[in-house]
Amino acid sequence: MEFKQISSKDEYDQAAELAATCFHESVENMKNDFKEFSEQYFLGAFEDDQLQAAADGRFFEIFIRNQLFKCAGIAFVMTSPVHRRKGLVNKLMNILLRKMKDDGYVYSALWPFEHKFYSNFGYASIEKAISYKIKPSNIRKDLQKDESISIKRYEPTKDFKKLNTIAQNAVNKYTRIVGKEDAWKLRSYAQRFKMYLFERGEVPVGYFCFKLKKTGEYQHDMNILDLAYIDISTKKSIFSFLRNFDSDVKHIMINLPYEEEILSYLVDYNSEHKFASWSGMLRVLDLKMCFEGLNFPPNISTSLHLKMEDKIIEENTGTWKIAINNGKCIAVKTTEEDVSKDKILEISVSKITQLLAGYESLPKLLEVEETNIPEEWLNPHLFPRMPCSIMVWF
Repeated sequence: MEFKQISSKDEYDQAAELAATCFHESVENMKNDFKEFSEQYFLGAFEDDQLQAAADGRFFEIFIRNQLFKCAGIAFVMTSPVHRRKGLVNKLMNILLRKMKDDGYVYSALWPFEHKFYSNFGYASIEKAISYKIKPSNIRKDLQKDESISIKRYEPTKDFKKLNTIAQNAVNKYTRIVGKEDAWKLRSYAQRFKMYLFERGEVPVGYFCFKLKKTGEYQHDMNILDLAYIDISTKKSIFSFLRNFDSDVKHIMINLPYEEEILSYLVDYNSEHKFASWSGMLRVLDLKMCFEGLNFPPNISTSLHLKMEDKIIEENTGTWKIAINNGKCIAVKTTEEDVSKDKILEISVSKITQLLAGYESLPKLLEVEETNIPEEWLNPHLFPRMPCSIMVWF
């Protein structure tokens, strides 16, 4: 089996056919999607020049604790049914993660159908979302659109930069991916998605992206995949606008961060809400850059020590000293002989990823494990909960 980058038209056509088989889509749809992503790193496993498995790298930036990091997404992980359970995806993932680290990416993200499988590669869930199913008429009538805001349908080529502007300034932290080749562009070309853009004068202030599923002769269900706003006035305007779909939309499905309930925007709410099942996963690629890229409280000076094993990226393996001073830190390798054992936090790749991403506090993450947590790690101001959500790909 030969592992190489997919680059020629024939190889992309093979990838489209394989994707159509694995994801039950039409070959034409897959060709249209892949056509727009030739700049990505698309890795394939070939046998006699025939593609048998593939995984696609997508490159962008992501906000974690309000700091911008280079992040490499993974998509279109697929294997021909004939060649499954032969370890091809394992090989592809190892090659991709190694390349992403070598290319300077600090985190890797993916949106899997099977979370347990990808946890084997160090990925961890970093989202807690609640799914709502509401009727447009459930939205409060007293919510009014800001008269200074105009609403229009999104035009892919013309308006793409405006989405990045909104994402960078959004007060809701769950739509914070910025990049040249990302889900916004994918959706605009796929034609299976629609989007409305909200502007105040010439300034883009919000948007929502959705797809429709027909449920009756004239009615549909609206699934909102992405929602962003830069101020509360825009948020109220978006929900006010959603009431306008009462005549042709039976239900609105929306996933929102665990911290952000929308019940106050509804006049009546009877539907059951639940955790979203298709949340994103994140993985540390460069432990040193993950720590050194964060801002810490300026009044804290401390040294933390951790020990971690990374079976894929060996540079992360070892004992580390994290020296924090004046809001910044320096992360360097050290030896266990240089520090008392009870000062060292032993932690996995997935758990340190969840801590850095703000998913949960350290005691909560390790409460079922017999792990010593050194006192220096327990300062709640060092790693407060600030969940990083990446629903822009949801």
